[in-house]
This record gives sequence, C-alpha cells and structure tokens, in this order.
Amino acid sequence: MTTLYLDRSGTILEALGEVIALRHATGRLERRIPIKFLERVVIRARCYLDSSTLANLAANDVPVLILDGRAGRRLAHWVGAPHNDARRRWGQLLTLAEPTSAATLARAFVHAKIRRQRRTLVAIGSARPDLRKPLWDACQTLQSLERRLRDDPALPLDTLRGCEGAAAAAYFPAFFHAFPARIRPSARNRRPPRDPVNAALSLGYTLLYGLAVNACWSAGLDPAIGALHAPAHGRAALACDLVEPLRGQIDEWTWQLFRRELLRPEHFGVEGSGACLLGKAGRAVFWREWEWRSRRWQRLLERYAQHLAREFARHTPVFDLLDDWESS
Repeated sequence: MTTLYLDRSGTILEALGEVIALRHATGRLERRIPIKFLERVVIRARCYLDSSTLANLAANDVPVLILDGRAGRRLAHWVGAPHNDARRRWGQLLTLAEPTSAATLARAFVHAKIRRQRRTLVAIGSARPDLRKPLWDACQTLQSLERRLRDDPALPLDTLRGCEGAAAAAYFPAFFHAFPARIRPSARNRRPPRDPVNAALSLGYTLLYGLAVNACWSAGLDPAIGALHAPAHGRAALACDLVEPLRGQIDEWTWQLFRRELLRPEHFGVEGSGACLLGKAGRAVFWREWEWRSRRWQRLLERYAQHLAREFARHTPVFDLLDDWESS
C-alpha cells in the first residue's frame, strides 16, 4: 500500500477500471497504478480529475486530501463510505453531550499531549546537553501540569484548555531553542507560517489531521463532534482531538529533519504576503520522509479511533489514552 502524491501542475488523473492512470498535461500516459495498492491520494498542485475518478477512488476506500498548492493548507477531504454501524455515532453524540464525559475525554487528550511534549524535550536534551537549562525548566512546568491533571479528575473544559495553553507557552520557546539561530522561530505562527520551522510543522499537522479524519470515518465516528475542541463550521473537532497527543512526535520528527539537514533554509521561500513556503525540492524530501514515518501514526490513530468507537457504543467511557500514546 502506498500514498500517491501529486505535486506537478497539469497532471491528469483518471480511473480505468481497477487502475489509476497518470497522464502528463499533454495527455501522454506516464504511469498506471492498481487502485488496490493505493492507500490515499494527496494533491498539492493544480491537477485534473473528473467525478468518475473520484467515485472510483471512494468506492475503493481511497481518501483524497487536497491542499492549497502554495500554502499547503487543507482545502478539501474526499473520503469513502463511513462505517455502517450508526450506533457508534449515536453513542458518540450521547456521550459527548454530557459535560462530565466530554471533560473526561478532553482531560485524557490534554494529559497525553503534555506528557509527549515533555518526552520530546527530553529526547532533544539527550542530543543537546548545551540546552539543559531551558529544556529542564520547561519540563518542570509540564510535569507540574501533568500532576494537576492526574490529581484532579474533575477539571472543567475551560480549565483543561487553559492547562493546554500553559503547556504550549512553556514548551514552544524551549523547543524552538533547539534550532540553529538562522532559522530559529520566535514563536509558533501559522495561517500563514512565517519561517521554515513553522512551515514544516504546519504541513505535518495538516497531513496528520487528514489521517485522523480518515480514522474517524473508518471507525464509524463523526469527525465533527469532539470533546477538547468545540464544534465549529468546517472543523473536524474529534480529528483535532485525536492529533493532539501526536503533535509532540511531529515536532521531534521535524526537528530531526532540520538537524540532519534533510530540510535546509534554501528549500523555503517567502512570498509577498510574508508566508514561508516549502519549495518543490523540499517537498520531495518531505513527502519521502513522511511516507514511511507516518505509517505508525496512521496505525495508532486507527487503533484509538476504534477504541473510542467501542466505548461510545457502550456509552460507558473510560478514556485512558496514556498507555496507547506512550507505546507509540
């Protein structure tokens, strides 16, 4: 199984029975790929495909993620048929409509996220002993927040979101300190990202979000109804919840890309609006590294979405995420 990345403008995609054909803008056939070998399609350039091709991909449960060709933001997500057991979605709605149950799940997500952020800083510290002081200080703050979440299981949603924000305020300055001065961000920024590190992080988060949406649909859950993230127009709140504990892994992976100089400043450019964009050569590196590394994240998201679905169906949620996320 593989992901098909379409990153060249003018590419034509068409379904020919059980095969997907890739054609050059001139119509010349370049490749044939059996649909059964496709796991997903990611479109990052101006490509052409018709409704029958989309229908064929959906019928074979091959999701299509369409990104803005310049900024890399998610524009659309085309998925196949969802799981047929409506009791799972019904249980999800009943469970998350109860403030106590929603807060219990949100607490599990925040706790798992903060613990993974601390693990990321510890991993960086083992490679950068010169940064021991700022990393240690941030880890102490994160550990204090972990204790609060562990010791008070009745924290309301607003307080949980405040804990998540406090963790981010301690975590990102220490994390960004591990990057070379010439590319070191001053803060987390997005929409648009304004430096190479934030541009790479945003693209990784966007792709992870796409995997989480697929995992929700496959498990019979409604991606739009979450716990930590409130429902909002155009946002898959449960998918956003699912990716939170994995963000620290994306961060560490991104740091390794720059540390190993697989991604370098010359791979990025800044457009007139100030947005920092990953160029074509850099995207080729990013897609290659993402393809093999993301498989573990996909399996984890699918496993936990299935776990949530079973608990929602029973309407007796326990929501203990830490063992699952920590084993990844």
